[in-house]
Amino acid sequence: MDKIKNPAYANPRYAKGFGEARASAGKQKKVWLSHSGIEGMYRCPRCFWLKYNKKLSQPEGIVSRLANRFDVILKKYFDIYRQIGELPPMIEGKVEGKLENPFQEKYFYDHDEKYGLTGRLDDCLIRDDGNYTPVDHKTSSSDPRNKTEVLSAYQHQLNFYAFLLEKNNKPTSGFGHLIYYYPEHGENLHKGVPIHVHVQNLKTNPKQAEEEFFRAIDVLEGDLPGASSDCPFCAWHEQLKELNM
Repeated sequence: MDKIKNPAYANPRYAKGFGEARASAGKQKKVWLSHSGIEGMYRCPRCFWLKYNKKLSQPEGIVSRLANRFDVILKKYFDIYRQIGELPPMIEGKVEGKLENPFQEKYFYDHDEKYGLTGRLDDCLIRDDGNYTPVDHKTSSSDPRNKTEVLSAYQHQLNFYAFLLEKNNKPTSGFGHLIYYYPEHGENLHKGVPIHVHVQNLKTNPKQAEEEFFRAIDVLEGDLPGASSDCPFCAWHEQLKELNM
């Protein structure tokens, strides 16, 4: 990934997150970074700089609502078992610990007066030793175990979740769970589409997330980076310049 060179709190699911009282800080000049925002730094440092320093973001493409809807359904399903202190049958025996109850979804890390880090967990497990394991739900079109490049990208995400947990006085277990859901072939689809559930365990490295957070701050505090050769938005802008537009 090193491409830098080139509340409803009435819902029992949620507990008030650390820093919730600081929500107003986001309305000021404080910059709240996230793992997805920092990922943008590796795709194109110039676009990353423009997004946070000049509020100039890349145009969004078409977003599928199916995955978002599935995410809502999964979380409601997990909440049913959270309230009775059990693991959902689909992951029982595949993970250790119990679902955090009440569940804290949003986390904040106040680094200084200018920068902070925020993130939203899909879920979290508490092990018998009191350590926390971040959980993220993922939908896939097929078995993800052979998609090493995809796992690498999600590793980055779990690292940041572990970092945020640690900064909020929640010691972590040293790994996180990616829970994959993908369709299987079936002869009786009229009775429902069969879904396979696979739990992928990944070791987490909060220190790496911290280093990437500081690197992002360095980029934002520096001059506007040059155009990235493989960024389509930079390429488009350079072509406009050549046309004197």
